[in-house]
Amino acid sequence: MSPNDLWHALLNHLPWLPGGLFAGYLLVPLARITAEKVLLDGEVSLEEWRGPGGGLKEALPPARRIWVPLLNAGLWICLANSTSDPAFLSRLPGAGLASALILLALIDWDTTLLPDRIVLPLGLSGLAASWAGLTSQNLPESAASAAVVAGIFGGLAWLYRRRRGEDGIGGGDIKLLAALGAWWGLLDVLYMVVWASVGTVVWYAVWRWLKRPDPDAEWPFGPAIAAAALVWSLLAAYSH
Repeated sequence: MSPNDLWHALLNHLPWLPGGLFAGYLLVPLARITAEKVLLDGEVSLEEWRGPGGGLKEALPPARRIWVPLLNAGLWICLANSTSDPAFLSRLPGAGLASALILLALIDWDTTLLPDRIVLPLGLSGLAASWAGLTSQNLPESAASAAVVAGIFGGLAWLYRRRRGEDGIGGGDIKLLAALGAWWGLLDVLYMVVWASVGTVVWYAVWRWLKRPDPDAEWPFGPAIAAAALVWSLLAAYSH
């Protein structure tokens, strides 16, 4: 690689590398702040909602302040480099989507919450991106995809609850899948659900092997959905 190529590669990584690192660093405390705000607004005890991450009373793992910024910056760079359009605004939606999914995964891992104040804007941004021509769908298709995804998984959740007397997939998971439908469409979301289901089983088995899970902590589906969506976004970006 020539010095000129190296220089252009460096320019392509700016502002995505420092911006991604800084945004990723902010995601770590923001996840705790957002979850605490949601619970306090609902007048719910902070100890009542607890996932494998230990809940809001558990100290933040030091490693999280390292791997989250690195992951966020890496995703920003990969998504920015996947398009030939040099315009900054054309690359920004993918970066924002990646950070929002990481934020939701952190919150859900700690508390099993997927807050509407993040999920709903994620869906609206998918509609806006489709309207702007930044996704493979137009606006009516994007809205229809979100509605169909919500209807399918909402219906399945209702049937499961009616038959078994307990929740299968949570309401937050359904809203997240609907938001992803606004970005990618029904078929892509179905693939994500399959990947997320397999990932959840493997993740749970590994977690049980590495650590003794808290018997009172629920196992969230949101982090696996977010991970599947992130992988899918990279595959979709580099397949064009």
